[in-house]
Amino acid sequence: MYLYKSHRGTWAEIDLEAVHDNIAAIKAKLSDGVGIIGVVKADAYGHGAVQIAQELMREGMEYLAISNIDEAIELRNAGISCPLIILGPIEPAEFGKILEFNIFPTVSSLEYARELAEVYRYRGVFAKIHVKVDTGMGRLGIPLETAASEIEQISKLGCFIIDGVFSHFPSSDIDAEYSADQTGRFLDLANELKRTGIKIKHFHIANSAGIFNVPASIAPPFTMVRPGLAIYGYSTLEGLKMRNSMTMKSRIITIRRMKKGDSVSYMRTYRVGNDFEEIAILPVGYADGLPTVYSGKGKVAINGQFYPQVGRICMDYTMVSLGDNRNGVKSGDEAILFGNGGITVEEFGTQTGRIPYEVTCDISKRVPRIYLRKEDNRNV
Repeated sequence: MYLYKSHRGTWAEIDLEAVHDNIAAIKAKLSDGVGIIGVVKADAYGHGAVQIAQELMREGMEYLAISNIDEAIELRNAGISCPLIILGPIEPAEFGKILEFNIFPTVSSLEYARELAEVYRYRGVFAKIHVKVDTGMGRLGIPLETAASEIEQISKLGCFIIDGVFSHFPSSDIDAEYSADQTGRFLDLANELKRTGIKIKHFHIANSAGIFNVPASIAPPFTMVRPGLAIYGYSTLEGLKMRNSMTMKSRIITIRRMKKGDSVSYMRTYRVGNDFEEIAILPVGYADGLPTVYSGKGKVAINGQFYPQVGRICMDYTMVSLGDNRNGVKSGDEAILFGNGGITVEEFGTQTGRIPYEVTCDISKRVPRIYLRKEDNRNV
């Protein structure tokens, strides 16, 4: 069923049934009592934050995770009322928005906590926070060596409820041994914090790859996991198959019959070698998220058959060779760039030198998202 319609000849279909199935696969890995924080930052990795957030609420997720205040405001304005965790620090000038929009901030240093505490103390409120600890990512977070002491000091500032303490994997998809060691060190911290008597509701470290590749990261005392990529059906783990939820499509606007020696597109990088060749023109280009590095490398599925992309990809157009026989292909036919019926998002990423995160995040805002769901008895 189409929930939204497109007025463009290029669009991205988001399969909500695939999202449902991916969440079911994640839940199947978890012990009872371990919940899910659904990561919907970066416009839900390009899939549409509001629509995906609504879907995750239907799936019973308790928390959502975002990266900045603007993302939080968008969700709140759309009626999303569940706890929102901002995964990184925000500017002090925006601290007031944390209260206004009921956001759980991430505290990644004692100094930051003290600055934030002034805002809450001035307004006479207690706020729920999550504290980030650096166990090996080398980016943000309280250093593991001082974490117990600093978290204890944060707990004594008098205006925070430490709802969670978490860390992050840098390489859980390719280095399970290091990630398991990281997990062990984080567990030592969790046990130390429990001995101090600080009340902390949640501990979490597992991202998408961690859920499937680091068993210790999803077992007690961990109470939450933070899948992002896996929700949308992509994987950086070899052998793990999820259901791609995004399918990028375009519709042929015209077919050119070109003769031997004719060139196609900018820089004349492709020339017709046969007596004649049928070239299909698609209204999709690098402004939509189809990078020029894909020029001459890709293949597009049309009516169940793959055809090579030829010539330099333009801002608004790309060209596909149908050879010297159209095989019934005509203007108006759908072409699948990646996703269901075409190459996978992972394959597209490999051919363009990008990870799956980049592929879907780079699909621009001018590409309409169309949401699909089978008719069933679940709430829509």
